[in-house]
Amino acid sequence: MPDFIDIVEQARDGAPAGQRNVQLDADTLLVELVVRPAVGMAFLTGVPYAAALGVADALAGLGAAGVGVAWPHDVCGPDGVMATVRTTAGYGEGMFVVCHVALAGVTPQTADALADAVAEGVLARVDQWAEGISQAGRAATPLGPILNELFDRMPLMSKPAEVVYPNGKVAMRGTLVGMDVWGRATIRNEFGRDLDIAPEHASIRAAAE
Repeated sequence: MPDFIDIVEQARDGAPAGQRNVQLDADTLLVELVVRPAVGMAFLTGVPYAAALGVADALAGLGAAGVGVAWPHDVCGPDGVMATVRTTAGYGEGMFVVCHVALAGVTPQTADALADAVAEGVLARVDQWAEGISQAGRAATPLGPILNELFDRMPLMSKPAEVVYPNGKVAMRGTLVGMDVWGRATIRNEFGRDLDIAPEHASIRAAAE
């Protein structure tokens, strides 16, 4: 994947919300987008989750079937992950976040329309999420405005799952039963004990048959 430093530096120099960089590398479409949600720094961890919903909206709007969210904030379809969503936060003319979206299986003929739809979807969802944070006031949490929808749009929810360490080792098996307002997934093991998994510590995948 190419280096994302250029648009991040542009954001630090004051690039406005909506500025983007689009590249088609083989069949992988890379869409990098600046967003500037009017929320406190502590809430910016919610941006990739909102962005994932925006990408899912875009793909569904273009006719993709069975689009959902794969924990923590990628976009999946019936055959697996369709798009990865990552973010880089920083400061330049105010706080900013650059959303990095990579979509596989894209052709030159569809790249421009897909990039436009993804950018529009992400901007709309981040704006809605930020408004929800603002309306919640002191009760606001990073995922509060979108947690219920994330729960509903995760195909793996309530199904057998494996917790996988970054080195590829399976840490445990259980059932994905929830997610909290900070983005941590809750896995219930065979003994009925609930364990919270943070995105930086492990990933989750469907349990092998």
